Amino acid sequence: MEPGGHSGGTLRHEGEECGYVLEGQLELVVDDERHLLEPGDSFSFDSDRAHSYRNPGKVTARVIWINTPPTY
Repeated sequence: MEPGGHSGGTLRHEGEECGYVLEGQLELVVDDERHLLEPGDSFSFDSDRAHSYRNPGKVTARVIWINTPPTY
């Protein structure tokens, strides 16, 4: 995700999500709780919880992100 990239608003859908930050920063908000994640950090949450994300940094963020069921 390029600097300034974001989810385009709050998301909520069926499933589960987990991920691992490889490079850069990721701001992840789940149920109004804000988390600033950096390389080596991981996350998981139920996708029916309100969530959004953005890259607040100045470099590209690279994140392994897994959704089940797929939402692409």
